[in-house]
Amino acid sequence: MTESVALTAVDGEPGVPDGLHRLLDLLGAPLAGLRAGDEVLIKPNLFQTAPGFHVSPALLAAIAKVVAEHGAQPVIAERTHAIYEILRDHEAAKYARVVSFDDLPLRITGIEGATSLRVPIAVPELILDCDFFIGVPQLRTHASVVYSNAMKNLVGLLPGYTTRIVHMAGVDESTVDLNVMRPQDLVVCDGTTVIEGNYPMDGTAREVGFLAASRNAVALDVAVGTLAGFDPESVAYLRDAHGRGMGPLSLSEIELLGTPLADLAFDMVKAPVEIVVPREGIHVYAENACPACSRFVAGAMKALAGELREWDGEMTVISGPQVEMPPLRGVVMLVGNCLYESRDLGIFVEGCPPRAIQLAAFRYGMGKPVGAHERTQFRVPPSLVGGVR
Repeated sequence: MTESVALTAVDGEPGVPDGLHRLLDLLGAPLAGLRAGDEVLIKPNLFQTAPGFHVSPALLAAIAKVVAEHGAQPVIAERTHAIYEILRDHEAAKYARVVSFDDLPLRITGIEGATSLRVPIAVPELILDCDFFIGVPQLRTHASVVYSNAMKNLVGLLPGYTTRIVHMAGVDESTVDLNVMRPQDLVVCDGTTVIEGNYPMDGTAREVGFLAASRNAVALDVAVGTLAGFDPESVAYLRDAHGRGMGPLSLSEIELLGTPLADLAFDMVKAPVEIVVPREGIHVYAENACPACSRFVAGAMKALAGELREWDGEMTVISGPQVEMPPLRGVVMLVGNCLYESRDLGIFVEGCPPRAIQLAAFRYGMGKPVGAHERTQFRVPPSLVGGVR
């Protein structure tokens, strides 16, 4: 079965409502089947408050309005309380209930067919019980998984602490497992503004001006990724999803509707993949790291380059399985789950890959203060508690 992806150019936020209606018409009115009283979950990227670093509230308002006009009950939900700050006084709140997943009751549930999240996890009941599910991602580069859009947006379905479990279990396969748990009935991608560069460690908002929509999250990610200059086959979670029969991995298997993809195409600034050591005295051994952890180290070296140059200490960064440990010089940073058995040799930054917040481990290693929550994101061996060697 060929999946369809609809594309349209939009001229800033004022053009968003008309752009949404064009997409829905192109897809054959995917909301027409909503019934009075249906609960419709709308899940945006909305956990950061910085301008440009979240989905357009105007798009959420337009989607919620259409849902409400069908007699259904829209709910806009996202983890963290940033959603309240962004939407509290916005038009979107007139049409939809606005809530954080962190404030909702949970249900322990297993994911049938999961390959990474193979044990039951705590999931907000709304996700499991809603009648219709609309994902509203913002296209972003990603320092660990290449790029983030429709499928990766579902990591934000879970309460804040659970994202750590996802990374511990393996973020690529966990992303696919979450899409197995609750497939999206409709995805509307916000490309009015995208985030490019070394995100989520840092990044830059860029105004672009498009919207895209599909009934299939994999197809949407393939089309939008290609539009932005990525090779979808380089993305592990897309290859996995395709292998599980969840969607296409090639444009040749996708029906493109609306504005020609070539008319919207642009070259997004990618996150770094090459590890560049900022100065002598910083020793990196990551030749055996998996691609995700290798990209994490590359992103960390770029994000921390200035701080590492200003710091006068020595540091050894190791990632990936080691038959024999390299020389341990200065502060030792152990990156990724593969190094669990060596965790007492230095500061252990767990995850496959670790998350951006875990850059705090490197700052701790440089003797800089870190917040109480940041301090929970890495393990310091007993020999280093109370101060870094």
